[in-house]
Amino acid sequence: MSLDQKITQYIWYSKSKFSYFVICIFFPLSIIYYLVFLFKKIQSNEKSFQTKIVCIGNCSVGGDGKTSTVLSLINLYKSRNIKIAVLLKGYKGKIKIPTQVNTTNHSAVDVGDEALLYVEHANTFISNDRLKGINFIIAKLSPDVILLDDGLQDFRIKKDKNILVINGKRGFGNGFLLPVGPLRQSPSSAIKLADIIIIVGNDKENNLDTYKSKFNNKLFLKAEITCEKSQIDKNYFAFSGIGNNPNFINTLNTNNYNVTKIKSFPDHYYYSDNDIKKIKTYAADNDLEIITTEKDWKRLNTEQRLGINFLQISLEFSNEEALSEILLKND
Repeated sequence: MSLDQKITQYIWYSKSKFSYFVICIFFPLSIIYYLVFLFKKIQSNEKSFQTKIVCIGNCSVGGDGKTSTVLSLINLYKSRNIKIAVLLKGYKGKIKIPTQVNTTNHSAVDVGDEALLYVEHANTFISNDRLKGINFIIAKLSPDVILLDDGLQDFRIKKDKNILVINGKRGFGNGFLLPVGPLRQSPSSAIKLADIIIIVGNDKENNLDTYKSKFNNKLFLKAEITCEKSQIDKNYFAFSGIGNNPNFINTLNTNNYNVTKIKSFPDHYYYSDNDIKKIKTYAADNDLEIITTEKDWKRLNTEQRLGINFLQISLEFSNEEALSEILLKND
């Protein structure tokens, strides 16, 4: 992780005097962000679609568990034989126009790492413009449901259901809007938009108790990260470049992975051959197994993947029956 990202994370998620000093200096930038956000919201004309639109979003920047939530919902709909498609922007991918993703022609450089995760489970599309993407999907596939990965703050689209994902440990950080805080919008305004609020992992900030009484007409759920526990007596070199690198390490530690070496990179980082060579050399010299996230593994080329394993995770919801009932009912 670069120095500027480390400083940003420190300011967003610590309560030090230095953090509040920086916030006081740059707070006017958050006011400007809010005014721009408000202007876009007022100017947006909401468009409805006959196809059901379900949005999975967050109100903070990265690392909330949104990707795992989307994968869980794909499985939920598929188990009911409901025809679905997934739409995302393909963050950091080169392709911007509406495109159906396939693993034969596309790499993470083209469509982003998340798209390559989803396409293994469902028809997946990318588009820098969500409206164009939705129209493209409907014309090409005519699905029953389109899952929007992100887009809670895109007020041009009428969603049938909004799902807000919150990282339990991080919560809402220092509670400030970008750039002095991690928030895209205030938690209260995001919860008002949402039909379902999912808190992933340990609810350290007690967001469930804080907001459940204020919004008693919403479905609040907890989701626990699950994965296969380590069964071998080995030490690991863990590396990742995701929105919440510490969460990955915590998941490994709580599942019996003895992590002795950690290397963190920026979110959606594209690894050079030299990066991977250094990791493999260190691991070989110190008799370590190499492990990363599935997202990171998707960003590696075929040769880079040799000798590197990824941790496959899933979510267990506190009340999957209630979740299914809301998502599958016909409004």
